[in-house]
Amino acid sequence: MAIWQNIGVFRAKRSDTKVGTIEARYGIDLHARSDMLLSNLLEERGFDSLSQLVRAFRCQLTIHARKRRLFLSFHSEDKRQVGDFRALATDPEVDIDFYDDGLREPINSERGPYVKSLIRGKIDRASVVVCLIGNGTAWREWVDWELSYALQRHKGICGVRLDGARGRRPELLFEIGSPIARWDHDDIIAVIECAAARRS
Repeated sequence: MAIWQNIGVFRAKRSDTKVGTIEARYGIDLHARSDMLLSNLLEERGFDSLSQLVRAFRCQLTIHARKRRLFLSFHSEDKRQVGDFRALATDPEVDIDFYDDGLREPINSERGPYVKSLIRGKIDRASVVVCLIGNGTAWREWVDWELSYALQRHKGICGVRLDGARGRRPELLFEIGSPIARWDHDDIIAVIECAAARRS
């Protein structure tokens, strides 16, 4: 009887644990207030347990903890390979929704402000922004703008290198230490979950 009571106390204590305690114990920076409760952080980031969150933070979780809404940021010339990435959504083990566009419109065009307003809404509905890295992605103004806006809105951000692509990653991904996946099913899921865990 006493064993079961102790387990109940342990569980209650864990959900009441503060983020600062978790960060100190596991040596991680969760980009959250140190006085925030673990239960609130798990709900906000979409994880069911502390172990899931820590594994995701370390890019070790290769299943989706919960359904993820993704915004795809990419260069319009990579649209064919982006279609291959979207095929992931048909995999029964993958639980994602997409909100994205491939833009050819110049960022400073007459329609630029209107296009930005549409994109803002899509990024706001997403939990993670995935930058699909092709050979020319790093030099695209729209990609830079989308990633900067996602950072301002505290979204998870990660990158996926398209199959066979050798182009460099956008500078912002490097600056914030975003996880980058190679073209591999488990690796892609791991960086999406990692980005969800590391949201700022």
